[in-house]
Amino acid sequence: MRKTVTLVSPDEALGERLRQDLTDAGYTIQPGSMLVVVLEPDNQVVMDAIIDALDNHQHILPILTQPLELPRLIDNLQPLDFSESYSKQALLERVAALTDPKAPPPLTTLTPRKRHQNMQVAYWLIGLCIVIFGVAIWGVMAGIFIPPEDEFAGVDTQVYLTRNWYIDQALPKSTEDALNFLPTVEEARETVQPYLIATATGIVIYSESTWYPRSTQDATAFPATLHRVSTLVQDRMAATVTQLAVTAAAITATPTPTSTP
Repeated sequence: MRKTVTLVSPDEALGERLRQDLTDAGYTIQPGSMLVVVLEPDNQVVMDAIIDALDNHQHILPILTQPLELPRLIDNLQPLDFSESYSKQALLERVAALTDPKAPPPLTTLTPRKRHQNMQVAYWLIGLCIVIFGVAIWGVMAGIFIPPEDEFAGVDTQVYLTRNWYIDQALPKSTEDALNFLPTVEEARETVQPYLIATATGIVIYSESTWYPRSTQDATAFPATLHRVSTLVQDRMAATVTQLAVTAAAITATPTPTSTP
């Protein structure tokens, strides 16, 4: 299998010598392979060749014919210094090492072309995020996107039931429990004590520690409220409200005065 090398040399004489030595060693000089480049200050052709090689993930062998600093994109590569004398052996050894299948991977760096491509992708993603955010805000304001109220109500109901289960374990259920209730409250955590006291008080006044309507507006909305809570507490809430309505006796019958002839 013939190995190929891309050769770029502003120095025509040196370029011809490099071409002849590489060809005699069995290499084919053609674009699109490993790059052998003779560096020259402020030469755009040389820089374009280097950028092309980096973008195509190719090995680069820089050659110096005069003292100068390597371009920033390849400043970590080891160049061949032919500023004092030319060495065919050094050239072929380095080219053979870089074209060997076991050679390390080529240099990877952020070239101007890659940076431009990355910026285009970033602008596209930012624009997409802005569009999605705007559609979401518009959908909420227009009432198209509605939060899942049933889901949140279900979570709140489970929290309510879980909390009450722990509280109910400490509530007095007999005369003996009622006598020992104060020590029970004192032994409970401080964060739980207000709930124990309030719940026990609610049971005493027949509220069963459940929510019940306290105004005309609450009473009007009570069927909807009852529908949203868990079925495990619907009967308890309905029974409490019914008991309050029966015991409230809002209307008292009075005799109708009779008229005298």
